[in-house]
Amino acid sequence: MAGYDKTGAKRVAKVWKNGKELYDLTTGDNHAEAYSLFVVGSDVYTAGYEDNGTKDVAKVWKNEDELYALTTGDKDARAYSVFVSDDKVYTAGYDGKVAKLWKNKSVTNLTTGTNDAAAFSVFVAGSNVYTAGYEFNVIKDVAKVWKKGSELYALTTGTNDASAKSVFVAGEDVYTAGYESSGINWVAKVWKNKKLIFKTDGSKFASANSVYVSGEDIYVTGSEGDVPKVWKNGEELYELADNGVARSIVVYNGDVYVAGFEIEGEDFVAKVWKNGKELYTLTDKGFAYSIFIAERK
Repeated sequence: MAGYDKTGAKRVAKVWKNGKELYDLTTGDNHAEAYSLFVVGSDVYTAGYEDNGTKDVAKVWKNEDELYALTTGDKDARAYSVFVSDDKVYTAGYDGKVAKLWKNKSVTNLTTGTNDAAAFSVFVAGSNVYTAGYEFNVIKDVAKVWKKGSELYALTTGTNDASAKSVFVAGEDVYTAGYESSGINWVAKVWKNKKLIFKTDGSKFASANSVYVSGEDIYVTGSEGDVPKVWKNGEELYELADNGVARSIVVYNGDVYVAGFEIEGEDFVAKVWKNGKELYTLTDKGFAYSIFIAERK
């Protein structure tokens, strides 16, 4: 799991393994967060940011060491998602107003920088690299998917604010999770290619934060009315807690794992759930953004 721990004065980017702290990625001198991790063999790749004192710098770590900074620190930047394929490290995020995709340290601008934009998720399927996020259209944020660095399609019309938070490819199909405002609340939405296949009823503020496809089943996690939830094939599977946010979902051997946080009193408590039941508390003050299941060799 990747996230942050704020038991001290600053947020520390952190990685946990099987519920136990594996290592700190940063010293705690400046705020930092780890948003995504990907495991290849014995190596753990993590994406996030570290504040340099004035700006947030997008970074990638390999195991406990910084692999490289993706940005120079002259503008705020963050790396939200990492995916490793054929020994190449793909990272999605933003730098300033530009949504970005990095292949190792080589960058592709997904947007022009005319309007605010960000890429929140990257997924590699064969030779195709998919990213998902949003771009402002001067009036509203538009949820978008890019393929190989070029816009594949907009998921929303721009009538209301929207964003794509997660992308997952199964076979020839591209699944995207996110939200679109109804003008009153955010509505959690899931798309298969460009077709909307699931949405919440709009009665409560909701967002779909992560999508995972296992066989014929589509699993989604997010929150509705401040309650972290999991949906399966468009139907609510279970509530994870009374108050919190679920950020990342993985299905392994039929078991459903989710990372996020639960609000307990004044604190965000980083947690992992398995099949709807709490599996681990990672830290009493922090957030788990990402979970990855790696088979033991």
